[in-house]
Amino acid sequence: MSGNNKVQRVVHVLYSGLGGHGAVMFGMLEAGFYADAEHLVLLTGVEEPLQDYVERLDQRQIAWSYVPKQPGRGYVAFYRALRRAIFESAPDLVFVHGLATVPSVIVNRSRAAVLLRETEPSQAKSMKDWTSLALAHANVDAVVHLTEDAAQTAAKKLRLLHRPDKVHIIGNGLDTDFFSPAPMGADALLSGPVIRLGMVSRLQPSKDHMTLIKAFDRLRAARPSVDLRLEIAGDGNTRPGLEAEIAQRGLQDHVTLHGTLGAEGVRDLLRSLDIYAHASLGETMSNSIMQAMAVGLPIIAGAVPGVTNMVVPEVGVLYPSSDEQALEKEIAAFLDNKESVRHLAKAARAHALRQFDARQTARAYEGLGEQLFRARARR
Repeated sequence: MSGNNKVQRVVHVLYSGLGGHGAVMFGMLEAGFYADAEHLVLLTGVEEPLQDYVERLDQRQIAWSYVPKQPGRGYVAFYRALRRAIFESAPDLVFVHGLATVPSVIVNRSRAAVLLRETEPSQAKSMKDWTSLALAHANVDAVVHLTEDAAQTAAKKLRLLHRPDKVHIIGNGLDTDFFSPAPMGADALLSGPVIRLGMVSRLQPSKDHMTLIKAFDRLRAARPSVDLRLEIAGDGNTRPGLEAEIAQRGLQDHVTLHGTLGAEGVRDLLRSLDIYAHASLGETMSNSIMQAMAVGLPIIAGAVPGVTNMVVPEVGVLYPSSDEQALEKEIAAFLDNKESVRHLAKAARAHALRQFDARQTARAYEGLGEQLFRARARR
């Protein structure tokens, strides 16, 4: 760290594939997070870096590097290589997004402050994840949870390993200027010849795409005169099963799996929707729901931790998770109440501007950074 305690170099460590980490990081950078500092982004994982990430980093002239991980093996070599990449640039602040790379920053003998942004839903954490979180409490300078509920759950789980003096609560944020409504806005919702529903997320077991597909199929059967489409963005290991379900139900012409989309692709897809439906078995703080709100969409979401605190009655409705009949009922109610849907959409945009602006997130992390730097200077 520099003698005047001014941050001059920040290293970000995040997953190389699709996920919320990239959206949060880019939102903060756009919001001027340590704008005068030099930033290095280390993309890690088994997937090659998303082309969207590469293009956006290159456009901003931000240095980046890829530290690959071999599937299922080579953990020690991977952590060593990542640790070397993190600390060889003599950073003042190391910003770790997620638990997967925590072992690379333990026993930090440098003068850098290490901050962990912990995002994994509690119900989805493996024993390895909880072990990494315990290691973080013992070794890093700050552990940031997205919500108070997540922090309390971690405290109960870790018990004596929990370090409350290191815990901070900072919610996610996004670029609300970039994620903004389509030109016609809420007034155009449910007015076209085709009604589009959609969801954006990784295709993985913690997401409940299967219930969404089943509910959509039920709705089509109940409303044969309505041209309904389901748009799903994202990729992951549950895709083959979803493709099989879509084919078995004969929905190939009505359900589109778009795969991985860049930021502009996600925004444009959201702008094309009439309703955002988020089927999940658990979240911490969903970036996709934030994006949908910022674009000005009414929300229907599963009532699970990490969602119930986001989808308030003013912006959308909740349904019992994994209940396809209940989800179908809520979508049908939206179709029958256009004015109510448009009111929810406008309120969602206003809510996103108040609660999820990346500028608020960036300032909160800068404030935390100042605390960490002062603490380091006193050692």
